[in-house]
Amino acid sequence: MLHYAETHFRFPVSRLFRREPVILVDAPFQVCPELPCPVWLIIRNASRFPVYINEIYGEWENANGQSISFKLPIQKQFNGKFHFEELDFEKPQSYGIWSLKIFIKYEIDKKSKICERWNYPFLQPKPLMINFLKEPPPKPDGWLAGDAHCHSSYTSDSVEFGAAPEVLQKAAKSAGLDFFCITDHSYDLINAEKFKKLKNQIAELNSKSAPAIVIGEEISCGNSKEQNVHLLSFGNENYVEGHGDGGRRWWNTSPDLTIQKAIEKSGVFCFAAHPKIEMLNSEKILLKRGHWDFKDLTENKIHGIEFWNGFRGKDFYEGRNLWIKCLLAGYMFLPIGGNDAHGDLNCYTAVKRPLWSLKCNMEHVFGLVRTVIPSTEKNPFSEIPDNLYLTDGPALWLEKIDGKVTLHAKSTGDFGKFLSITVFRGERNENSNYEKKEEMQIDDSLNFDFEILLNNSLYVRAECETSCGKFALTSAMNVGKP
Repeated sequence: MLHYAETHFRFPVSRLFRREPVILVDAPFQVCPELPCPVWLIIRNASRFPVYINEIYGEWENANGQSISFKLPIQKQFNGKFHFEELDFEKPQSYGIWSLKIFIKYEIDKKSKICERWNYPFLQPKPLMINFLKEPPPKPDGWLAGDAHCHSSYTSDSVEFGAAPEVLQKAAKSAGLDFFCITDHSYDLINAEKFKKLKNQIAELNSKSAPAIVIGEEISCGNSKEQNVHLLSFGNENYVEGHGDGGRRWWNTSPDLTIQKAIEKSGVFCFAAHPKIEMLNSEKILLKRGHWDFKDLTENKIHGIEFWNGFRGKDFYEGRNLWIKCLLAGYMFLPIGGNDAHGDLNCYTAVKRPLWSLKCNMEHVFGLVRTVIPSTEKNPFSEIPDNLYLTDGPALWLEKIDGKVTLHAKSTGDFGKFLSITVFRGERNENSNYEKKEEMQIDDSLNFDFEILLNNSLYVRAECETSCGKFALTSAMNVGKP
């Protein structure tokens, strides 16, 4: 769970500690047609370890053997706490996946050094991989695609940090997002003054540019076992405290608020964040972290569950099963998808073993998993949508008109042909309710429309997967509603 990994934390000693700032380069994982590809140099903690950047150079390459070399003299001293420097150099003009190998020449304590992509210790450098899309990501007309869970530089502590709101906004636009929700940790926001500062910054950015930024919060609160779980709120006017698992008060890791009290104090719609997230034993023991269960969801005024949290691992499938259990019991919770990205615009760098090793993968990349909702005249999530879908590529949505339900599926060459499209129905049984699935008949087309027979089902929902490994799922439609 530790992103844009901080390497200056010692407790009391760390194998990762270095007397130099964190230096890395980041860029969006995908870029939509006719949009720029911003690339940033990120420097963290130069206030403690001043650094002089001499030069940045590298090469673009694609699978067709094309390459573009560049050299960018920087010649600049950095001595601030946090800095994002957008780099201006030649970018590819053709479609497809391009790799960017990038090197930074720098001086610290009168010593000259070179690092590739980042200066993280014991972490093998990886080139930036950027998919220049041939077509915009598919979605229905009049719908908005957004990342419902990400962290900004206001989430900043001794072990992790995020990206500046203005950087996220620019990256979101290039990647094809219409909105994103900044949900910084309650224990990193600390107090009402810091929350207000973030809120004012977001309002200023929204007044000048798009996509829309929704201010929210990831609130630490207590489940039925008095363990710390996280709650996503969108659009709350005021800060909601929650310091239980923040690691700042080791003598007290008890939750500040119950789930229901946190919902009431937020005054807005709230969602269970990553209900079955995998965590280290040290998090369970030292921070008293736990999971959401059926009781926590059904006995509180929850509106949905964010079980797709960046990637489809064990926590995704356990969270989806929990959602289905709730649906079959009559609780029509919405699914939402986010990435829990702390920066992580292109790949996910994080602590693997505390104080010992780091890792890099594609598990929590900003904008990769999207929640797609019908557009209204209001801000996203200022009211609860009655229909939505989650995706990391194709579009898949249900539509009900004049009592008829139609399932629509749409992909592009960038995301691949459909391998499967599956409809799930909630069915009644004398002993218990259950889901019944039906595979739709498909061919090599990129667009499908299926009329769904309702029968006496409790609800209907759908999932699909493409040849590129991309996935989407719909919310559950209550077929009894007009």
